[in-house]
Amino acid sequence: MSVAGAAATGAPAVPAQRSMGKAVFLLALLCLVNAFSYVDRSMLALVMPQLTKELHLSDTITGLIAGLPFALCYAICAIPIAWVADNYNRRNLLAGALAFWSAVTALTGSVHSGWQLAAARFGLGAGEAAGHPTTASLIADTFDLKSRTIAFAALSASVSLGPLIGFPLVGWILEHHGWRTAYHVVGLAGVVVAVIFFLAVREPQRKVRASAAPKVGFIEGAAKLIKTPSYLLVVFAGGFNAINQGAVLTWGPTFLDRVHHLGPQEVGVYFGTLRGIAGLIGALSAAAIVGMLVRRDIRWQIRAAIAVAVLPFLSDLTFLFGGTPALWQTGLALSALFTQFVVAVSYPLYVNVAPGNLRATASAFYFLVASLMGFILGPFIVGALNDALAPQMGERAIVVSMAVASSTALVSALLLVLANRTWVRDAERAEAA
Repeated sequence: MSVAGAAATGAPAVPAQRSMGKAVFLLALLCLVNAFSYVDRSMLALVMPQLTKELHLSDTITGLIAGLPFALCYAICAIPIAWVADNYNRRNLLAGALAFWSAVTALTGSVHSGWQLAAARFGLGAGEAAGHPTTASLIADTFDLKSRTIAFAALSASVSLGPLIGFPLVGWILEHHGWRTAYHVVGLAGVVVAVIFFLAVREPQRKVRASAAPKVGFIEGAAKLIKTPSYLLVVFAGGFNAINQGAVLTWGPTFLDRVHHLGPQEVGVYFGTLRGIAGLIGALSAAAIVGMLVRRDIRWQIRAAIAVAVLPFLSDLTFLFGGTPALWQTGLALSALFTQFVVAVSYPLYVNVAPGNLRATASAFYFLVASLMGFILGPFIVGALNDALAPQMGERAIVVSMAVASSTALVSALLLVLANRTWVRDAERAEAA
């Protein structure tokens, strides 16, 4: 709206511009926090070849440690923390959580056994359990229904910025100074970001109607979400998609090391720069394409998710079975592009069907299931199959193992098709609550 138009209608144009500026600034900081969250939990994949040799861990044990402790602690902490986010100050919660998980990341560089590494992953899960639920709630209260697609796409893009900038840096530190220094540097940087976030952000007002109760009991809120048909289907679609992601993110660098014999710095470049750029394009494409479509018809939010749901699996096959550098590099890039497109359009799927005072809880349930399935089953399936197939296939066993885990994207697509039957109705009902 122009200034003249605003004056004619009595709308305060300048305050509106300031409000949008504050919203964009908050979104930028949330993206930065999300990028650190991704790097902190995912950098284990980069250091894994060095770390497993030093700590004498098998693939099966490594797969369990990479996912199980993190996911279990996330499962224990996510719902209570989300309830806190739905009822108390989210700025303080997120800043404190970032400082805690960053400190744990720094301490991971000092572990000397598998048990200590598992304990560090457990602590990391405790801190990061606050990340997505709190962020989703803040975005939902800062942007309206149709603008959330673009906001969540930007949040998804920040996941690509993490590896784009962070992974090459981690790879360089890894090659020249070792995996322990890499953990120390990344962890301390996260603590600095936590302080900046606390000082720069103010708690936004919650978008809950005056007639609604300011606080909802845990049992009551959980029951309301479970009774929403499309919500459960979207949650488990995210879980099966997370198995695919967990397998690729955890074992992809090891695949490049074993099958293509790349060094740590090269792996950091390919898995960071190549995937980072492609993932950024995927998330921004989702913002541009789906954002435009959703403004015309909200049904495109779930239609777009269905349309691209199987593409990460197809691109993973190209990555895993590509016989030439050009082919497997194309598959690696397309895998990141399609995965981030799916993630970007999936965020609003569960947030938009939850009432305003249950959005953090809804996000916590979503990422609880995604963590349990993705961080446990994804790494474990590949690790266990690696050890089982290695006697017959040698180091190429990881090719088949990762392909099996990636096929779960097909199940995710089927569940989204089923959710499409009631999703629009559930979203409209939640917005009117």
